[in-house]
Amino acid sequence: MKKSTYQAIVVGSVALPIVGMVAEMAFALIPEPLEAFVAGLWWDTEMSVMDWVYLLALIALFMLGMASWYGLLRTRSWGPRFSLWMGAATWGFLCFAPPLAMSGLGYSTATLGSALYGVALALPYCSPQVREMFWPARA
Repeated sequence: MKKSTYQAIVVGSVALPIVGMVAEMAFALIPEPLEAFVAGLWWDTEMSVMDWVYLLALIALFMLGMASWYGLLRTRSWGPRFSLWMGAATWGFLCFAPPLAMSGLGYSTATLGSALYGVALALPYCSPQVREMFWPARA
């Protein structure tokens, strides 16, 4: 596998969900009453301490997620392990996330992005060509 092919998988894992979110907003794919109901679950009450903790954790996960994405994209030796831990942290974070409303297009692009992220995480450990990109053999 070429490095550009691997990088396309990494970029696709982030780009596809973003395209889905943009399409949801641009074409108003979520019905207005449902969107208003979900927004009410998020914003109708005063911000509690847990809401602030959740918001700070979301910001931290976003910043660390960008670092892990960079590590995979630029084939840094720390990238796969850091991204694996970030995936586990994100999964734990999402267990406590408020509900979301997604259209079929948004859900399918998010799912495809998650699948590509899984492929991008597995390839350094399973493919000798990709492993060589991250951890070159020492002569």
